[in-house]
Amino acid sequence: MRVVIDTNIWISGLLWKGLPWKLLCLAEEGEVELCLTPAMIEELISVLAYEKFEPRLRQLDLTQADLLTYVMSIASVFDVHREGPVIVEADPDDDVFLHCATTSEASYVVSGDHHLLDLKVYADIPILTIREFFERAFPKQIE
Repeated sequence: MRVVIDTNIWISGLLWKGLPWKLLCLAEEGEVELCLTPAMIEELISVLAYEKFEPRLRQLDLTQADLLTYVMSIASVFDVHREGPVIVEADPDDDVFLHCATTSEASYVVSGDHHLLDLKVYADIPILTIREFFERAFPKQIE
């Protein structure tokens, strides 16, 4: 099952425990295939460089490079070249997640971003919170 997750889900899973972390573990185990685009990777690198995350990285004794290496080991990268009308009017930068989902033929988009969640579905692909995703796809994994 292919899944597109937004940057905040990646950050939560990489830096803390909880459902986002469990989703990354499912990817490690081959239960899900996480899908990314080069633009999504660039955004993830940029966000990991935020000063507010430096203390957590030190606490975990990890570098941004360590996390990026891990991400690349559990995700598949899709080259997405989509032009056309803006999908997420309130935040056009979020379109990349939807383009990735359609290109990769993902089963779900998992997000914590209300701009995406407000859509509920795009191109027949459900857009869910992390909890909704686990309730639907892996109910036994919920704490």
